[in-house]
Amino acid sequence: MKTQLIALLAGGLLYAPLASAAAPADRISVFKAPLVCPAARQIGCGSASKPILLDLEQQPGVLEAWLNRAGTRIAVVWKPESDASARRKIVADLKEDHAIELDGKSRDGAVKDFLSGKGWYRGADVDRLSEEEADVIAARLVRRVQAKTALAKDKAEGLQHALADTYSQRLTNKISREQELSRFQDIGREYLAKDQVAILQEAIESGVLPLPNEQ
Repeated sequence: MKTQLIALLAGGLLYAPLASAAAPADRISVFKAPLVCPAARQIGCGSASKPILLDLEQQPGVLEAWLNRAGTRIAVVWKPESDASARRKIVADLKEDHAIELDGKSRDGAVKDFLSGKGWYRGADVDRLSEEEADVIAARLVRRVQAKTALAKDKAEGLQHALADTYSQRLTNKISREQELSRFQDIGREYLAKDQVAILQEAIESGVLPLPNEQ
């Protein structure tokens, strides 16, 4: 039990900017960012934000870079020795990615939210958002299949889990597009009857984004 508790606490630390809690507000900049996930609009896009965050932390003057859960804000924690020139360069680079620095009351509110330690992801931790995105996509595809053919509960649950795992690995670059397509074929054969495989294929080919009648 103690080991499990430690693991849970350690996992929770991945999502809270505790390392930045002591940083003074003048060493934190927050940017409005267009990184909402198109396939799961309630969260940020892990696959789009990850390279941006990792690249930021390689830049001179940057200590940490974070994305909020909604994908609407990037927070940059500057190193104590960062100078105005280094900061201006990062601001300009982020502007090219359509991220605009906040100021005034908007900035103050965003910094307060960041320092609360709730719902912010750093670097590779945004893979957790990709995993959530994969779950949303998989559930959507299963609903498309169920709209056209009956599925037993265990088959539907197994299908959704297998699809989510495949999409998660693809979104986090653990498998290639070719491997993903091969897995879809294997998944269809494992969980569906022969005449249902084509229905799954049609659902996949309709894309991961919600259709007009979908959530």
